[in-house]
This record gives sequence, C-alpha cells and structure tokens, in this order.
Amino acid sequence: MDNIYQMRYISNMAYKKLDIKHVQKAAGVLKSIAHPVRLRIIETLAQSKDCSVTKLCAQLKEEQAIVSKHLANLKRAGLVESRTDCNFRYYFIKNRNILNILDCIRKTCAKGE
Repeated sequence: MDNIYQMRYISNMAYKKLDIKHVQKAAGVLKSIAHPVRLRIIETLAQSKDCSVTKLCAQLKEEQAIVSKHLANLKRAGLVESRTDCNFRYYFIKNRNILNILDCIRKTCAKGE
C-alpha cells in the first residue's frame, strides 16, 4: 500500500470523537497503564484466569512491594480486581477492553520498527 493511499484510508476511517465527559477518564486509563511494570502485569494477567502476587513477582522478576504498588494503581483505575482465598490475594483483569488498547499499542509500536 503506498503512503498516499494509506493517508486517504486513515482519513476516511470512521472515527467517533470522545465525549467531553469521558476525556478525563480516558486520560486516567492511559496514565494508569503508562509504566513498563504495569504493562507487564496486564500482559501476564491476560495469559491466565487470575494470578497471585507471589506468582506475578516470580514471573516479572520484580520485588513484592513494587508489584503491589502497581497492582494498587491498576485497581484504582478499575482495570484489575482481586479476590482473597485463604491467605492469598489473586488478581485478574476486570475490564478486558484494556487488552484492545494494548493490542493497538503493540500494532503502533510494530509499525515503527
């Protein structure tokens, strides 16, 4: 596909403008995932039904305090949720639409390679 055709195609794509009351929330969601550890947490949780903090730390090779801090951020943003089973807390993706956003990011980054 030549560049001129690509630009025309992009400019003709249907784009629904964000409602003004959703702009702040959208910015908050993007801000909440704008850290490499948080992106890796979401990617890891996407691979499983749920995951304990201990397992996340092992898979990410990060300290528990760091992972817990980032999980709290993602939870405040409404992207992940947790459940407690005995003495363990398990996290899972609450809003799977975040995976669509990550897919767009992945595609955008791949185009720059």
